[in-house]
Parts: sequence; C-alpha cells; structure tokens
Amino acid sequence: MLKNFLKKIYISKQFSYLAEILGSPWKGKGAILMYHRVLPDEKINEDLNIGLAVPSSVFEKQIKALTTKYKLCTMDEFISGLRKDKNEFKITITFDDGYKDNLLHALPILEKFNVPASIYITTSFLKEEVNLWWLELMETIQNNSKINFQFENKYFNLNLNNQKKKLLAYSSLREIFLNLKIDKQNEFLEIITKKKQRKNYSDLCLNKEELKILDKHKLITIGSHSHNHLNFNILNTEEIKFEVNKSLKILEDLLDHKIEHFCYPYGGQKQASDREYKIIEELNFSSAVTGRVYPVDKYDLFSLPRIYVGKNVCDKAIMNHTSGFYNLVSKFI
Repeated sequence: MLKNFLKKIYISKQFSYLAEILGSPWKGKGAILMYHRVLPDEKINEDLNIGLAVPSSVFEKQIKALTTKYKLCTMDEFISGLRKDKNEFKITITFDDGYKDNLLHALPILEKFNVPASIYITTSFLKEEVNLWWLELMETIQNNSKINFQFENKYFNLNLNNQKKKLLAYSSLREIFLNLKIDKQNEFLEIITKKKQRKNYSDLCLNKEELKILDKHKLITIGSHSHNHLNFNILNTEEIKFEVNKSLKILEDLLDHKIEHFCYPYGGQKQASDREYKIIEELNFSSAVTGRVYPVDKYDLFSLPRIYVGKNVCDKAIMNHTSGFYNLVSKFI
C-alpha cells in the first residue's frame, strides 16, 4: 500500500519537475541502463517475483519515452562520447546473462524504435544443461510454506507462509549463494531443495544459433559476462582470468570476432572493485560495466555504473531515474 502511494508521488508531474532540479548535479555524462529479461505481460509471473523481468508493454513505453528526450546509442558510441568529452547526454541499453526473451521479446521493440543494445553473455548458459540457482531457489521458496535445513553448521528454519516472508527468505539465502563457488552452490541448492538433480533452465537461455542471429543484427553488441557467473570477489586472480578467458574463447570462436565489452557478474561493491577492474583492463577490453550506482565519469571505463531497471519501473519513473535523481538517492540508501 505504502509502496504504491510512494510510486504515485514519484511519477507525478510535480515530483518529476523536482527530480530534474535535484538530480541535475548528479546526472553525469550519460546513463547505462541494466536490464535482464523482457516478458509478455501475460507471462510476467514467470519471473517469480525475483524482479529480473520487465513486461513487454512497459519496456516499449520506456524505450519510446527515452527516445523522445535522449540519444540512445551503442556501447562503442557511448564510450567514444566519454573519451571525446562531448557534452551530449547519451543513454545505452544493456542486458545481462543471455536470456532467450532478449531475442524473442526485447529485440522487436528495439527494432521498432531503432534502438541499439548490448547483451552480456554468461557462456555456461549456452550449454544444453543450465543451472540457474536463483530461479530454482525462488521456485522452491514459492512452492513451500516452510523450509528447514542445515548448512555449514548453521541451522535454518524459514517460515514462508506469506509473500513478504518468501521474499525476505530469498534475499537472505541469495546473499549466501553470492559468496559460494560452483560446487558449494550446488551443494547448498541440493540441501535446500532436498533433490540431487538440478533443474535444467536451458529453455530460458539463448542457444548458440540464437546468439549468432543476435550478433549479426545491426542493433546488437555482444559482450562477455564471464563463464560461470560467479562473484569475482571470492575468486583469486587466476580463477578470475580463467572465467573471463574461457568466456572469450567460447564467444570469439563462435562469433568469429573480438569481444570488446565486459560485465562483472552481480557487479556490486562486494563483488567487484579495484582488483577486478584492473584485471579486466589488462585483458584488453574497451569497457566494463558494474551494478554500482554513481554518475558516469569518463575516467571509469572499467567500472562504469548502471541504473537497474526492474518490473516496477514505468516509463515516467525511468525518466526520473535518468535525470540524476537515481544517482543522488543511491548515496543515501
């Protein structure tokens, strides 16, 4: 109830005017928008309330609104503008992970408005067996009223009898997953679900042929999102280089060209910082994007911030976000 009230205030004409004024000093030289999935309105529940998917109708309104005020460009054009110190505020669209709906539902809308986008591919998701722990975790939570288990000498007794508790449980367990490597993630998921066999989500992810189609499209730039989508902060330098180089080999062998742009998995302050930025820069990328929030600066090409766009961000809200207000508020949250 309170959230809906605050949302109405945020997208009101009066507040939008105020957001433009307050956000102006924090607007930066451009904005990078971070999406994951775009689903038809009638299928948005497939997101399971994780918040990764935007309804198709909302995505179309967002793109339409953005094109009325800003120049939407490729990542290469965005980086070039920063290097040349141009004053024109530009926006570039990015998608993380490599979901099939990027091709089926996002691309037709991008084509309609002639808007380019970058898609950062997690190359292990191109396989025939794909484990997406966040979806399997949320499915388990949504399908149970309580969960009891023990992991690494810690006991969990989670009451899941309403949606608020389910979301809180997902959030707390997600934090644990973020600090686990592949084997431990699988072990943890087996304990939670009480199933040895992992669910296969390959039908949600792009396959190699679909990726080739996207790569050949004039509006799409393909980037790397590592191989296994692990938190780089818990990996040593050699493990990080393995994750990146394996991803590059798969993508460059498949697409037959150099991959210029990178996206840190998760990409928050706890998952990527100075050490990781330096490693990626030394691997000869042109840019790297994070999940952190602050005004875009030309000196931070390997730690570029992004504005997260989830299912509750309407076209009016996204205009307020890009005014600089999102960057300002993030300093206090």
